[in-house]
Amino acid sequence: MNTHLNNPLIHIYISNPLAAAALVVVVLLVLILALRHLRTSPRRTRRHRSPRGYAPRRKRPPTGKKKQSTPRGNGRVPSWQKDAGARVANKYGRARSPEWPQVAHEHLSREPACVVCGHRGKGLQVHHIKPFHLYPELELDPRNLVTLCETRGRTHHLLIGHLDDWESYNLHVRADAKRYANQNAATIKSNPTWQREVDQRPMP
Repeated sequence: MNTHLNNPLIHIYISNPLAAAALVVVVLLVLILALRHLRTSPRRTRRHRSPRGYAPRRKRPPTGKKKQSTPRGNGRVPSWQKDAGARVANKYGRARSPEWPQVAHEHLSREPACVVCGHRGKGLQVHHIKPFHLYPELELDPRNLVTLCETRGRTHHLLIGHLDDWESYNLHVRADAKRYANQNAATIKSNPTWQREVDQRPMP
């Protein structure tokens, strides 16, 4: 008995029907396995690349410009950067007047050096003889201002203007400026007269 497998492209003649059936089963198994293999094989995904073939570089800050550093005197930031008087005033619910920078600038043009030691330049601060958080009406009064310094070893603003406490004040600051003229911080602190002033300094 002859079995005829008719295919538009292939003509196979198998005389044994069992062999023909086995061939059909084998062909079907091959097709099933091929389909399963195609479904289970992982698909390769393309990674997103930039037009140049690599990730874009991060922008770096320009190397030619130097970072501006805050000038310091005796480890303290000068008044135009960090205002000790304003910090104390904020504690008492008061703030600097917007006119203060101009008033301070005009005062420094009239009195450009520390009245204690004559220092000029970085570290100069405009001091209120009567603190403006207690006397707000005198904040912009030129007669209430005096130039003192906060420089290494000569913290005259703190020692003479505030008697070693930013919340205190010294009504005799100009007289004391002459008494302790050109003295450094260590000499002023060792002076018995200054020590008595500190013991009697006014506190709010």
